Amino acid sequence: MNRWEENAHYAEETFGVFVDWEERFYNCPYCGEPIYELDWFEENLQKYLCPICEDADA
Repeated sequence: MNRWEENAHYAEETFGVFVDWEERFYNCPYCGEPIYELDWFEENLQKYLCPICEDADA
């Protein structure tokens, strides 16, 4: 399992966000932006659930 999959499972189970396993994206529970697997490096996804809003000061 890669980091995107770990984050997607976490977001889905913890926040109930939508995860599209076919298109490989999940919606950020904080800002709602789609986080596509192909758009981010493992390092970005390891730091943040959402590299766009950087978890909006969760």
